[in-house]
Parts: sequence; structure tokens; C-alpha cells
Amino acid sequence: MIPVFVACQKFDPSCGDAWSSYIKWSGFYHIQEIVSTDIMLCPSLISTLVDEDWNFNIHADNRLHCFHNYEYLKRRIRYDASRHNILALTERPTHVPAAIDGFAFCGYDILDSDDAISVLVNCGMFPSIYTAADLNQFGLVDDLDRVTNIAETIRDTYPDDHHCRNCHVFGIARYTAAT
Repeated sequence: MIPVFVACQKFDPSCGDAWSSYIKWSGFYHIQEIVSTDIMLCPSLISTLVDEDWNFNIHADNRLHCFHNYEYLKRRIRYDASRHNILALTERPTHVPAAIDGFAFCGYDILDSDDAISVLVNCGMFPSIYTAADLNQFGLVDDLDRVTNIAETIRDTYPDDHHCRNCHVFGIARYTAAT
């Protein structure tokens, strides 16, 4: 399981009214920050690819803003820890992702069929499948077996829903080393 790296905007209380509105809507009062690649909550910091990106990015559908090299990504976005997250993503993990120097593991997300929206924190709630208590302070699930069960149950329960039918798990670690 080789991780890929993405750069996203932070979504936390520093976002003001957007954060307050989200917390009120979601009911996730215990969450301190959303750590995700959800394009609505934590949009990518790479809006347009430049020529040099092609030496470092993933050449696949829906992956052009994913990179092999986080050091390149850090330089590319002029990384600012107060506003940005560089995330290491492990898709469909079967065991806890290996530690990466300079990164702290945050938990597991479930992304929709397009790898665009977090099913956990931005598709409404599925109270018969999981509750706010399943989510940590980052809006992620700590336990791989639990998140795998949640994703499977969502797929089985909502096979006709575009967001749910092919949703899958990502392990997420966040860059924490000094800039």
C-alpha cells in the first residue's frame, strides 16, 4: 500500500461562519477540524496543473491532483501549516498504513464513488449505520475494521445512491513536520 499525497485547504473553526454553519448542520459538535479530501469542505489547493506537475502527479482519472512526492507538493503550494493540509492517502487499506516520517495518522475516511465527497461527514447522516461517536476529532474513524464495516453497510443499504454504491475507505495521515 503506497500512499499518494494531496494538498487541501484546512476546514476548522478559523473558517468562521462556514465552520459554524457546518457544525450546526452536521451535529458533529466534538469535531475540531475536518481532515479530508472532500472537495466541498477541504478543496484541493491545486486548481490548475503546471508542466512540472506531470513529473510528480498520478497519471490516472480522478488522480491528477494526487502526487508521488510530498516535498514537491509542499513547494508547489507554498505550504502554510495554518491554512493547508498535506495528506498521505492509502486507498482501500487492508491493514493500518505504515508510518511515514513527518506525518501523523489521523484515521479513516469513506469517500463516495467519485472520490470527491466524504460519506462520513458530508452526505448527511446514516444513523442506523454509524453515529457521531464513531468519528474522532478530525471527522474520521479510528478503527479499520469499524470503518470497513460502515462502508460495506452503506454500499449494501444504498446500492442505488450514486455517492454510496462504490464508496470506499482511505487511510489519512497529515503532514506535521516543521516547514
